[in-house]
Amino acid sequence: MVRNEPITQGQETQPAGPTGPRVCVLIPTYNNENSIAEVIRQCQSYELDVLVVNDGSTDQTGPRARDAGADVIDHVSNQGKGEALLTGWQAASERGFSHVVAIDADGQHLPSDIPGFLEQVQLEPDAIIVGVRPHGAPNVPRSATIGRAISDFMLWAAAADEIQGARPDTQCGYRAYPVNHVLALGLSGRRYEMEMEVLVRAAWQGVPLRCLAIQVHYPAAEERVSHFRAFKDNVRIVGIYTRLMLMRLFWPVFRPRTKLVSGPTKPA
Repeated sequence: MVRNEPITQGQETQPAGPTGPRVCVLIPTYNNENSIAEVIRQCQSYELDVLVVNDGSTDQTGPRARDAGADVIDHVSNQGKGEALLTGWQAASERGFSHVVAIDADGQHLPSDIPGFLEQVQLEPDAIIVGVRPHGAPNVPRSATIGRAISDFMLWAAAADEIQGARPDTQCGYRAYPVNHVLALGLSGRRYEMEMEVLVRAAWQGVPLRCLAIQVHYPAAEERVSHFRAFKDNVRIVGIYTRLMLMRLFWPVFRPRTKLVSGPTKPA
């Protein structure tokens, strides 16, 4: 179902704490038993609650996340990263959080960038804050570089009027989300394609997108754990892009134009 009315800027997302937004960390995970506990511990060092969505892992990811002190929600079977994010947003809202900082469980994203996200959330609580990875980082898979370029172009093609020169990293999952805004978008993707879809639909509905420069760690190829399936997931990304373009061409949806930043800000 497509949301036809804009999200009002300044609209409160969830009850905020006395000093502003209530933020937790959200970690969607699938078979990351070797890294999940350390990622949780590093996130907890910023005195944030950590919510883990265990997306049907078949290893010890769930028990290790619980042992590390996270609030864990289990999917009985693997349903995809998009579904895990959706579960996490809903759970965060039910627990009274207004925002989540979503971070990958494999150690690729550095929790030391969390303060930058928190600062941006305080400055602009209605915005989605998108982590922007540096180009030319060591051990970046060639497929990731190509996929990022294609996906970034798709965002521009689907929402050029709304993003106005902004350059979000469409394939970076390190983001801060205002949970009620994203839950209202009517997203249809349930795997990796949803991470691009949420940006397009958010831009259409007047949710600001902001960029934050982050650092990234790519393990060597023989040590890397990735559940991105190049053929299937890229087909899904193209599929959701095609659907969005058809909507833009043929469905009269009110999409307020929102001027976005032209590049990443520096982390705190």
